Amino acid sequence: MTVPSLFGDSDSDEGLAATTAETIAPRRADAASTSSLYRKYRPQSFDSDELVGQEHIIRTLQNAVRLNKVAHAYLFSGPRGTGKTTTARVLAKAINCLHDDPNQRPCNMCENCQAINSGASPDFIEIDAASNRGIDDIRDLRARVRYAPAQLRSKVYIIDESHQITGAAANAFLKTLEEPPAHTRFILATTDPEELLPTIVSRCQRFEFRRVSVDDIVRRLQTVAALEGISVDDDALRLIARHATGSLRDALGLFERLALGMTMSREQSASASITVADVTAALGLSRNDRLEALVEAIGRRDVGSALRVVQDAVDDGEDPRQLNRQLLAYLRLLLLERSAGTGEADSRARELARMFSLAELAALARRFSEIDFSIKHAPYPQLPLEVALVEAVALAAAESTGSQSNERPVGEARFDSTASPPAPPTSLRDRVRGPSPIREVSSREPARSSQSEPAAITPLRSMQVPEAAANGGAADNRSFDIEQIAELWPSVRADVKALNRRIEALLSEVDPVAISGNQITLAVPYPFHRDKLNSDDVRETVGGVLSRLLGRDISLQCILRSEMVGSPAQ
Repeated sequence: MTVPSLFGDSDSDEGLAATTAETIAPRRADAASTSSLYRKYRPQSFDSDELVGQEHIIRTLQNAVRLNKVAHAYLFSGPRGTGKTTTARVLAKAINCLHDDPNQRPCNMCENCQAINSGASPDFIEIDAASNRGIDDIRDLRARVRYAPAQLRSKVYIIDESHQITGAAANAFLKTLEEPPAHTRFILATTDPEELLPTIVSRCQRFEFRRVSVDDIVRRLQTVAALEGISVDDDALRLIARHATGSLRDALGLFERLALGMTMSREQSASASITVADVTAALGLSRNDRLEALVEAIGRRDVGSALRVVQDAVDDGEDPRQLNRQLLAYLRLLLLERSAGTGEADSRARELARMFSLAELAALARRFSEIDFSIKHAPYPQLPLEVALVEAVALAAAESTGSQSNERPVGEARFDSTASPPAPPTSLRDRVRGPSPIREVSSREPARSSQSEPAAITPLRSMQVPEAAANGGAADNRSFDIEQIAELWPSVRADVKALNRRIEALLSEVDPVAISGNQITLAVPYPFHRDKLNSDDVRETVGGVLSRLLGRDISLQCILRSEMVGSPAQ
């Protein structure tokens, strides 16, 4: 048995193609006519050669089918492209498979399996919660659930992107999900389980899908390449797998794009093969020698060389954001090599790793990991990367020059967290997370207030906080400047957004206006914002972020702008 190739028939690897094709079983009718590899080779069984990377989940589901102990509701959560919906479909077939041996389910040969594969069964229902998320949709689902299956043993509902269901609809769904009819099974799939109601999560048997390992992706790509008659180097497959970051669907999509690009070469030469150079060109990746040159320039404190490498990469059409990510990955490799000697680094990487201490590599990795967002939104994308390189090299040079008792060679600059740079950093985020501590005002030096100097936030320059609000915090022998807190506020919002998007939306209407001891006073426009921000969970989230950034315990209080002395409302 042979499988039609995406690029025409091929005699190469015929034996492997025939053997693997028999295990893959019949494809769905729509996938058979498509040229998308991730659909054409979508797993149809629990076989480890097909459904890769989730062995811990597959083993449990197979045991549930074998022992006839399938739960009434499942929740599959995890990153995209890890097989959540695919596993749900395979489980639906296994539940309804007619094969006598439970260990062989799904067999993909019986009437029920073929009906599900072809999408012809009325008892197998896939719902996209992104477009069917309202309470009317859930009411319709509840009404249909009561009816017995027309063809299969059990009706199976797969609700994809289930976190999109609205709050009212989710509450209406609770009772049905907890006590469905005996002939009904629910399988919820989501990439964002935190958005689901805890009451829904508690009613499901939850499985966490992990990112597929590089080795598993490579193994699956090798199988697909053999079936399609595509020649590809092992190093190229590994690079594709690494770039996919655990998503098998992304890996197959990239592999298909590269294979299509090789069509002309295959016509010209039967020996044409996908190489690492092809993958690098398709992804816009920088050459490895550029990464090595960047790291060496930092180690030797050569700003000019570092900036020339970036400019050459941009001139060649490379993406600065991708270049920064590759640099970060390379620094991580050096960090692992410097700390544990993992053996993954080549001789050149080991040589570069010896130019830095472990603390220096950690500081560099932290610095370049923080500029990804800035590169994406900068008017000149390469500028944040260039500034970060200048800061890294300048800091190394300043610390090396200021060290009199510990002279080191040119390539041995240290990033000492206790040393002070020649000039203050450009942002409070650098002061907090960078090598130098944040500037503090001692009790002997009167702290600047909004009365003596304009505040950093324009709408509040003429406003003053009531005395009771300004003195609400506990006494401390030192305090932070309110201008510094205002400068830090965008970073606070970014960190809060990573934890809870709803709380970050509240902070868009909030301004820090005063600080006393460990207490920061926030001004809000409406009582709604004040009440929300004064709730325990919001105060804990925002206060936790500020405490982490400032390195001390911070408490918050919220007041209305109309309550501030000198406000327009007065």
